[in-house]
Amino acid sequence: MEDYSPMMQHYIRVKEQHPDIIIFYRLGDFYELFFEDAVLCSKVLDLTLTSKACGKAGKAEMCGVPAKACDIYLKKLIAMGYKVGICEQLTEPTKNSKEIVERDVIRIVTPGTIMEDEILEEKKNNFIACVYFNKEYYVAFSDISTGEFYITSEPTLQKLNDFLIMISPSEIICNSEMKLESLNLNAIKLNNIPDFSDIEEKEFNLKNSEDIFYKQFNTNNYKIYEINNKNELICVGALLSYLFKTQKRNLTHLNKVKYYYSKDYMYLDVNTRRNLELTASGKDNKKKGSLLWLLDDTNTAMGGRTLRSFIEQPLHNDEKINYRLNGVEELFLNISKRENIIDILKQINDLERMSSKISYGSITPRGCLTIKDSLKVIPQLKFILKNFKSEIINDIVNNIDDFEELANYLEQAIDGETATNDYKDGGFIKLGFDSVFDEYKNAKSQHKKWITALEQTEKESTGIKNLKIEYNRVFGYYIEVTNSQKELVPYRYIRKQTLTNAERYYTEELKEIEEKVLNAEEKALKREYELFDNIKQILNSHVPALQKTARSIGLLDALVSLATVAVKRDYVKPVISKKLDKIEIVDGRHPVVEALLNKGEFISNDTILDGNENRTMIITGPNMAGKSTYMRQVALITLMAHIGSFVPAREANICLTDRIFTRIGASDDLIYGQSTFMVEMTEVANILSNATNESLILLDEVGRGTATYDGLSIAWSVMDYLSKHIKAKTLFSTHYHELTELEGKLEGVKNYRITVKELNNSVIFLRKIARGGANRSFGIEVARLAGLPQELIENSKSILYSLEEKDAVKNMAANNSLPPRSAETINMLKELDLNKISPLEAFSILTNLKERL
Repeated sequence: MEDYSPMMQHYIRVKEQHPDIIIFYRLGDFYELFFEDAVLCSKVLDLTLTSKACGKAGKAEMCGVPAKACDIYLKKLIAMGYKVGICEQLTEPTKNSKEIVERDVIRIVTPGTIMEDEILEEKKNNFIACVYFNKEYYVAFSDISTGEFYITSEPTLQKLNDFLIMISPSEIICNSEMKLESLNLNAIKLNNIPDFSDIEEKEFNLKNSEDIFYKQFNTNNYKIYEINNKNELICVGALLSYLFKTQKRNLTHLNKVKYYYSKDYMYLDVNTRRNLELTASGKDNKKKGSLLWLLDDTNTAMGGRTLRSFIEQPLHNDEKINYRLNGVEELFLNISKRENIIDILKQINDLERMSSKISYGSITPRGCLTIKDSLKVIPQLKFILKNFKSEIINDIVNNIDDFEELANYLEQAIDGETATNDYKDGGFIKLGFDSVFDEYKNAKSQHKKWITALEQTEKESTGIKNLKIEYNRVFGYYIEVTNSQKELVPYRYIRKQTLTNAERYYTEELKEIEEKVLNAEEKALKREYELFDNIKQILNSHVPALQKTARSIGLLDALVSLATVAVKRDYVKPVISKKLDKIEIVDGRHPVVEALLNKGEFISNDTILDGNENRTMIITGPNMAGKSTYMRQVALITLMAHIGSFVPAREANICLTDRIFTRIGASDDLIYGQSTFMVEMTEVANILSNATNESLILLDEVGRGTATYDGLSIAWSVMDYLSKHIKAKTLFSTHYHELTELEGKLEGVKNYRITVKELNNSVIFLRKIARGGANRSFGIEVARLAGLPQELIENSKSILYSLEEKDAVKNMAANNSLPPRSAETINMLKELDLNKISPLEAFSILTNLKERL
């Protein structure tokens, strides 16, 4: 270690304390990386790898990034799953001092602890989760950028899997037992969530967790937050401890923990979320084409996050659903007020994340102005909302505080023309805000006037017309004279620096003025820092109220978005109640498909599913006719009603639904040892194990992944089991026309078909659903529409005809009967007297018989 320079010795000590973290080591205007960190980052960040002398030990590999562009590189590293320690300069280097600049790691940036706006997704939470396994699975999760903190528990690994996919954490920490358990999570295998990182077992200690909890939430009674047992408390404490160790500061904006009750929400497993394309399109995993894309007409970041949570967590409580629906309805009907509200919402920034920055200590002068601008329009928003009648809007108004005094204070304090995102630059406090600051600022300005006057005096006294008095940080103030005028320089000028084309000097008078100017600047900047600290303290005292207001505005924005989309798309308010036992939709439309088509192109359809005679719809019809679209349509309308949204229909009566299950499509997971059919059967088994009579089930082509008769037998048995044991409302599409025989045999089963029209040897899909089963699949017609060669199409028809004939012969043998036309032919042959007919008559009879075939 002695062979390294003092600075490098310090770096090595820092790295030894954080061996698994990339260290960004601040040197002046750059963050430098050394040794293995430099080699790694030069590759993944495409940086030039150089080296730095570090004493007798030789040279160390080095690369660096500009401090002002740090966020760009952080974003790339975090996206790749790395953790980055920010080792910052805590003292400024001084002239002629040999003392090493003090540095320390002020923060560790991990995927789940991002605070930078440039890295965060504006309308999506960035959760970090802590999973503690002790017989059950306990999950604490937080978004430190918004101040949210939750705790919950799940009884099974499958439910934990689905829950983690729902909250989509960027980072997961756990105890060692849970690390082993996580190897069995499908979400890990399919890269739907990040790998679990086990932290030290001592973090999952009850005493430590109690101490941390009580200190953070200022209470010695964790049950006031509805935490039910000590395992949940341990989980909360472990997450808080991790956050404190990585962020290295107080996190006072995490001021309450909320219990997440799974029973309050509709259960949606990973397959349902994917198949219904709730937040991302199945085609390219992008937002466009998803339900979120359709419904997101929000104007604030808070509203966008709130709406996303609505879609990801549909309610399972009709009172809460109607609480939302009534607010959406009132906004839907009040067109002019809704438009005025939208105009105001567009002026409100992300107050929730700004509040977190205040508490975190990273608020900037420019950020203060952003807060001020947002707060200024709040009184106008409350005024517009004051005459609304719905309970939810009134609650929103009551939870939005009046920040007029704070807004005025910020307006008086911060200069909008000079404020930047770096308070160290200074110059952002308004003149007139503080008398002491004004005095220093005026002295600084006065001294600068002296400089200007001195420059003019020197020009006149020396006769040097291009003489200039300028300033830089290294040399301070100086007089610059070009070489062509050097001979005019008087003896009282003292040389300071020689340039190629000029000389720089100073005088005793200039040195005296410089000391006064710099002294005034230093005092003004110091006072500015003091004033900004006061501003931050005042803002920090308002954080709880700002958070409450921000979340209320987010809720309002989400409701406004649902109302706006409802008007734009001609949606209707659904009737939803636990007293209903049916899903009845009149002229329902698939919300996303309709939005992607031209207006009026989508064909609407009715739906009736109840708990009795119409419990199950067996849907037959050709591929491409719209069976899957229709099924998803019913599920999406049901789900939209449960988030408190209007729905695409002329009328909708929706019963309270506890779960939606979908088994639509499959892809081979051979890399994990599962074929298409195995995946299909696993999904069906999950549905049969978890569905209830309050569930909605979508089953598409069950059994198609195996041999025909095996598949038919399984599909038949699944229908039988659902009908007799689960009695859930079910949509079952199939190409097994034999299943249509179940109507009349199984309670509540009804046959439906997607109608088609044959015209000129072609098929037209009418997209309408009608009672009764389809008698043909029209597979060859679909193949022709897809552009398969005509020769292949004709060959397919011949083979189909041959196979159908063979089936007919088998059926005749089984039934010991013949078709009428065949029976007539046989009777004609029986009646022939071969001894009485001529060869010509025999030929004529044979010709006739051949024509009958």
